[in-house]
Amino acid sequence: MALDATFRAGGLASGMDTNSIVEQLVTIEKRPLDLLKSRQDAMKLQVSALGDLASKLSALQTAAAAFQSGGVLALSAATSSSAYAITPTSGGSAGRYAVQVQSLASAAKARSQSFTSGADPVSGGTLALTVMGTTTNVSIADGASLSDVAKSINQSGAAVTANLLSDGTHTYLSLTNRDTGFPLTGAPGDALSITETTTGTAGQALGLGITSAATNAQLTVDGLAISRTSNTIADVIPGASLTLKTTSTTPEDAVLSYDTDATQKRLQGFVDAYNAVQKLVQKNLAVDVNVDRSKTLAGDGVARGLQHALQGLVSTVVPGLGGVRTLADLGFKTAQDGSLSLDSTILGKALTREPASVDALFSTASTGLCAVTSTLVKNYTTSGTGLLSARQTGLGKSISAIDDQLARMDARLSTYRQTLINQFSAMEKIVSGFKAIGNFLTQQENANSGSKG
Repeated sequence: MALDATFRAGGLASGMDTNSIVEQLVTIEKRPLDLLKSRQDAMKLQVSALGDLASKLSALQTAAAAFQSGGVLALSAATSSSAYAITPTSGGSAGRYAVQVQSLASAAKARSQSFTSGADPVSGGTLALTVMGTTTNVSIADGASLSDVAKSINQSGAAVTANLLSDGTHTYLSLTNRDTGFPLTGAPGDALSITETTTGTAGQALGLGITSAATNAQLTVDGLAISRTSNTIADVIPGASLTLKTTSTTPEDAVLSYDTDATQKRLQGFVDAYNAVQKLVQKNLAVDVNVDRSKTLAGDGVARGLQHALQGLVSTVVPGLGGVRTLADLGFKTAQDGSLSLDSTILGKALTREPASVDALFSTASTGLCAVTSTLVKNYTTSGTGLLSARQTGLGKSISAIDDQLARMDARLSTYRQTLINQFSAMEKIVSGFKAIGNFLTQQENANSGSKG
């Protein structure tokens, strides 16, 4: 609040520092306003802390949801074959599969007749390119260069790539399908067909023809014949992707095994997210004696309830499973400060003994830890109805109400300041008038004394 700019030279008549007196009186009067402002600032810090908790809870929900879709179990994959590579993905189980590659997928290719160079003119017309059943028409201007035709094809949107190839003497326009293979229910010719309509007279026609028909990948997995349009196959062996490299004469084993280290790494994401929430709750509830409790969530019932809910999550029992029914059975341990850690030895034994239960501990509908975690988070963070959200809303209303109070108090304080300024100004005028009368009387007395002498 600024001082009145017209009141700068207080006390000229009285000799009193009236400016300082006014400010001291205003400061005393301002104490309730300062206390209210401090209370509002504390509420804003509480709102921020509640928002941080909601954010950490959302991260915990995301970590748990990953197990719902991708499972907890991580696999390692191995093969001695040079014909293919195998890469673990998610959602699979340990197993051994005999894989033999009969043929690889390849893309359809076409080539034009020979030209002297890329600058040679091409007869105008229309090129209809049908790729996997989709036809794209490419217009060719009469006399356009071979290079310009390649550019037009690449810009047409057709699922082919056009390039110029040279054998050192002649130049050719080459087309290659962007994807390998042909429709599984179709024929190799369905991958790429070309209809060229020449209407121009400049240069020569392209004369495009198929030089290499598309092929599909052919393999057997445990004796089952498989055909795919790509050499990367992710939908045959659950939890693994095959990358075909060359053909093989005999079946070769692909082995999937449960990987304790990789599984622990996945679970560590859940542990870290849980510990982040728990650490923040502890920070706000167990405050140091020198910390202003009003600026934290110390004593806040919602925060205290969240702490208990998190503890309950750790001890949740998922019914219907075997020997792995709680996080403790999976190797989770709770420290004195409420944080979690994961014992790899216990985890490894659980994976060996009951791998299905390890996954089901999280993924079981309604009662699994993914569902329980999601329910917990929603109870606290759902906009409007969640406990944290409702607490934030309540504090927000209080903050707004204090804004109104502060505005009224500030207006009263301004009026009070101006009243003091006016009163002291009036006093200064009175004192100044008395001094003027005194000076006049003194002058008169001195004048009379002089005349008598």
